[in-house]
Amino acid sequence: MMKTLRAEHRHIATVMQLFSEQLQAIEAGDSVDPHVVFEIMEYMATWPDRYHHPREDLIYSRVAELDEKTADEVDTLQRDHDQTAERGRKLLKDIESWREGDVSGSTIVKRGREYISHTYEHMNIEEKVVFPHIESVLTLEDWRELAEDDELRAISLPVFGPRVQREFRSMARRLRRSVRRGVEHGAVVEWVGIEALMESIEVLSLAYDSARSAAQEHWEKALTESKELFRESPVSAPLRCSLNNLKVGYKLLGDVAKISREVFDDLEQVNEERKGRIGLFSRD
Repeated sequence: MMKTLRAEHRHIATVMQLFSEQLQAIEAGDSVDPHVVFEIMEYMATWPDRYHHPREDLIYSRVAELDEKTADEVDTLQRDHDQTAERGRKLLKDIESWREGDVSGSTIVKRGREYISHTYEHMNIEEKVVFPHIESVLTLEDWRELAEDDELRAISLPVFGPRVQREFRSMARRLRRSVRRGVEHGAVVEWVGIEALMESIEVLSLAYDSARSAAQEHWEKALTESKELFRESPVSAPLRCSLNNLKVGYKLLGDVAKISREVFDDLEQVNEERKGRIGLFSRD
């Protein structure tokens, strides 16, 4: 049952993502199918509010019976389910009025985003706090007794099940298109990321070659100058060689620092190009 509830949360999150995309289009003045927007809220009012939340409430009540400390929390969650259902019904009416031209698009965007934000917040609390507590309190025998309640019986999913109900077909098609675009976008992002990684490796490889070449050049110069110093004055050569090597070392550090700055700039450019390519695909 807990796996089922978590799966239903994922379904709700998918619908909320589609709703968010529709609200963004409304705000931008883009073309939007009002019927899809209506179906989204009709789905939320006729499925999660009618089946998902009551099943959670039934389980929460059993937990409260076994653990009195959670009674207040359970009461808060159950009241929130009722308030969310009422908010959803009101928003559904607002969307109907918006389709008829009696409510502005900005109003739908504002109230829709409030609904989405609250839905995510509620599910996050359940996923991170409530569900783990349920699993720690309820025993196998508790689940067997709960399973006898008709409210926990399996329900045919009207959108995410094997057969999509007719009244939600427009929304289902849009959901599948959104998922498909998400997969396509993910593949492009992954490919662009790999390409950027290869370019970054090439930048680092070139930098390594440059640093190695600079080190070799300075080493050969230091060796040549040391030989010359020993020929000129064997007695003072060790001290003069040390000072000269120190000077050559500082020059080498300067060259390496310059190469490092160039590497940083090149890597930043690679990253900017990566974000630009991803952004171009997203706009398309």
